[in-house]
Amino acid sequence: MLNATTELLSLRLAATDLHGNAITQIEQGEAFLIKAYVDDRRDEPEVNVTPVPGSVSAEAKGFFSAYFNVTFDSAGFEFDPTYGQGGVKYGPSIVAVDLTPPTPNTEFDGYIERLGVQNLTVGVAGEIEVLSFRMIAQAPGSYDMNEAFMPHFHFDVADLFEDPNKIPEDWEPIYVDGVPQLERLTGQAFNDATLDDYFALYQFGSQKITSDSQVYFEGIDLEVISSPDADYQLRFVTSQTPTTAGEVNTLPTSVVQIDEWNHFYVEVYAKAPAGNAVQAGFVELNYNTDDFSYVRTIGRTQDPTNLRYSITSTEVNEQNGTIRIGFSTLSTNLGDDRYALVGRIQLKSEMELPADYTNGELTFTPSSSITLTDTNATVINTTTSVSAVINGTATASHSFEVWPVIYDIGSNGEDRKVGIQDFAGFIGQYGKLVNNNPQLRKFDFNNSGKIDLADFALFIQNYGESDNAATLRDYPSGYPGNLGGAPLMGSKFVLEGEPVSARSTQPTTTSTASPSTTTTATSPSSVSDQTLSTTLPLTQTTSTGASSEGESQDKQVVSPVEESTDVVISTLDDQTDLIVMASQDSEPTSASDGDEAQFAEHADEVLAIWEDENGL
Repeated sequence: MLNATTELLSLRLAATDLHGNAITQIEQGEAFLIKAYVDDRRDEPEVNVTPVPGSVSAEAKGFFSAYFNVTFDSAGFEFDPTYGQGGVKYGPSIVAVDLTPPTPNTEFDGYIERLGVQNLTVGVAGEIEVLSFRMIAQAPGSYDMNEAFMPHFHFDVADLFEDPNKIPEDWEPIYVDGVPQLERLTGQAFNDATLDDYFALYQFGSQKITSDSQVYFEGIDLEVISSPDADYQLRFVTSQTPTTAGEVNTLPTSVVQIDEWNHFYVEVYAKAPAGNAVQAGFVELNYNTDDFSYVRTIGRTQDPTNLRYSITSTEVNEQNGTIRIGFSTLSTNLGDDRYALVGRIQLKSEMELPADYTNGELTFTPSSSITLTDTNATVINTTTSVSAVINGTATASHSFEVWPVIYDIGSNGEDRKVGIQDFAGFIGQYGKLVNNNPQLRKFDFNNSGKIDLADFALFIQNYGESDNAATLRDYPSGYPGNLGGAPLMGSKFVLEGEPVSARSTQPTTTSTASPSTTTTATSPSSVSDQTLSTTLPLTQTTSTGASSEGESQDKQVVSPVEESTDVVISTLDDQTDLIVMASQDSEPTSASDGDEAQFAEHADEVLAIWEDENGL
């Protein structure tokens, strides 16, 4: 473009990856973009525009319209008609010009004809992206500007081989090195074409440009290569992995056991071939929508501490179970010697598994697999700064052992939350021995043989949990995989057999009485200002052999209550109520006198406070 004093306008093509990063190499089979830019050059010092009456102005105010064609090597590249509108997307300030036949015309291989655009940004100079189209690399080789992609005047039409054995409609272009050859319209055909088809500069209307000497055309050199693949790895975790400046020294270990409500992260790691870094890329995942659902995609915006890649696009097909994400970074030193974390895809389990002990111990159900089905990467050579789009590896599929949430045990069935119905169901069985009864076994969370305070402590820690939140549940020691759980001994609740004095904060004592019961409860100091307004009823009759320690502090023996737990639970409309679990004796047939005495001594050490509709 140096000393191009008569070139008032330029039409430049550029090859980029699908994110818009400039590239000079593309691997066979990979897709990339060709972008077209138009610039009013009248503001450049080397351009000499002499204003004369009726001619174009010397003041640069941008272009008004542009019509052009593009040729390329038909053996090296293939046009993708599924991109945009008829294979073309237009710039933000550009509209397509309706032509007959429709634009673009891709009847001949290697020829994109009748690209017409109009600029809506009137009076603004500078280079503008007018359109882009997507191509797929075919045959490996180096393609120079004339062979790769070259723009042309719209007056240049395909030079057809006049085969006397075919009708003119079936004549094909004359190809040289796979590129269709063009010829310039002349005479009346040229004059007819200029009535509608031209380049126009803005000057209180428009000024046509029809001369080669007034337009600078810049094409593309591009190399189609065979290259080692970028190395992609997936890891499946329930907690986000920290990185060092976006990279990890060692890939994390994928979890193999989750529960039926688990949210989890599919972390995508990438590493470039030796001597390169990962600049951008795309990955596509496939999953079974019966087992999993998409939650969100996490990039640098969501986690700037550990991620250096921005998510440029997310396409989710909830019917087919596919997720395609694009990522890109401005950094040029990621994924060169270590794996770079390029993004996270958060999914959740949708599997429905009952806590069934009918045939023995609890068992897991295997999930379907999540598979990395398609990948590519834009890599930049750390020495030459050459950018290329290459293929990526696809790692093996991953599946989980999925276990039931053991606290969803209410009379309303599996509703995917631990709520008041589950609480009522548990209290209704409290104090009983299991005796190999599967209907009672599901309330004995720690598998001790008895439904006791340890089970209650576990239940309360998980009250309010549901599949809507990306939280982890607390499970007893020995639960398969110890899923998200601290061991039972880490409970913040007073456990059966533990003296109250073991706590650093001494409880205050509050008594409430009703016509049928008198119950003493201890309340931690943190809630000492709460009013104890509701007492859970006793659903079991008092054993005649109960120890005197089962009496309340005012020496009144707890009397039987006819009202069921469900009835009382249904009346708890006030969420500020404090529910006190009163001394509740076991049935004489299922517990010894000693068991009753031990439980009665410590039952009043457990309490629960309504905080909101989802939590105790």
